[in-house]
Amino acid sequence: MDKTVKLNEAFHSFTQASKSLELYYARLGEKVQYLTQELEKKNAQLNEAVSQLGESEDFLQAILQSIGEAMIVLDQDEKITMINRAAEDLFSPGFHEVKGMNFSELSTAFEEGKSGTVLTVHSKRYDIILSRSAVHDPDGAVRGHVILIKDITNIKEIERRQERNSRLIAMGEMAAKIVHEIRSPLCSMELFSSMLAKDLEGTPHAEMSKGISTGIQSLNNILTNMLLFARNQKPTFRSVSLAAVIDESIKMLTPLTEIRKVSITRSLTDETISGDAELLKQVFMNILMNALQAMPDGGSLEVVMTSREEFIIVSVIDEGEGISPENIEKIFDPFFSTKDKGTGLGLTIAHKIMECHEGFIKAFVNDDKGSTFCLTFPVISRKLNINKEGALCMNK
Repeated sequence: MDKTVKLNEAFHSFTQASKSLELYYARLGEKVQYLTQELEKKNAQLNEAVSQLGESEDFLQAILQSIGEAMIVLDQDEKITMINRAAEDLFSPGFHEVKGMNFSELSTAFEEGKSGTVLTVHSKRYDIILSRSAVHDPDGAVRGHVILIKDITNIKEIERRQERNSRLIAMGEMAAKIVHEIRSPLCSMELFSSMLAKDLEGTPHAEMSKGISTGIQSLNNILTNMLLFARNQKPTFRSVSLAAVIDESIKMLTPLTEIRKVSITRSLTDETISGDAELLKQVFMNILMNALQAMPDGGSLEVVMTSREEFIIVSVIDEGEGISPENIEKIFDPFFSTKDKGTGLGLTIAHKIMECHEGFIKAFVNDDKGSTFCLTFPVISRKLNINKEGALCMNK
């Protein structure tokens, strides 16, 4: 009897424990289901946050890349962590893999000049404005720096040109006054010189009178150049025989060619252009004078005219000292001269007059000796799309 009671009690306890276990398991399942749902919800929120963060980073990168100025982002250790496209373009010729470098390696390219900060990359110099700003976290601690670099090279060049133009205008006004004062007595000297040449013709002193005439002609040419430079004279276009203009220019320089012992050979064709005969005469006077001055020991000078489609090309070929490669692009700049007594205006005036006639002039160094100046004229006066590298010229 006692065994049966005990067995019933044990079975009852087992049943109660089983029910408690089932209840606990059910509650545990509900809790696991709840936690699973919460985990899925949090995971979805996390994925959405990551997606939004990625979009924010993409948007931030798009903003960064669209900024025209070069931008460099540094961390606390001055290491470059981010740069935009403008910075890559600025530094890529001289620095590879800028990202990851320490800024101290890059800062060697910067130097302070008289007119501001200068950046040198791959031997090329840029005028820049450099600004540096600290990046703070919410607690105010410095997390890094942002550096902005603005290229102002073009602005500086414009400022230099404006300053140069202001000086040239002032010099031009002064030159015009000086020319006016000198030209009057020079005309009298030219008149008396021609009278003296007639009186001394056939005498041993005839060469001396030629020297006086040559000196007066040179002075007159210098004054004409100064006046043209100062007044910026506009051409009066008419039908002009280019060969006649060249012949007259050569004739006016005859005394100088005789003294210099330079022979001039011409190969001219009968070509007509629209232009200002007096200004064109000054062009050839300046080019020929430049060639004669380059041949102090004499020699030969060729003037060759050719026609090609819509262009007339006049090549002036001398046997002079030639032009050094470093000066070939400077010879048309105002006041640039390799001669001790040169004004540096002759070729500048010739270049300006050629532009007024919608033509161009180019200088070359000959293979043997001397140099060639090629003048290209349009057959008709209008804007032309032409090769300004001088491909049409007949240089030796």
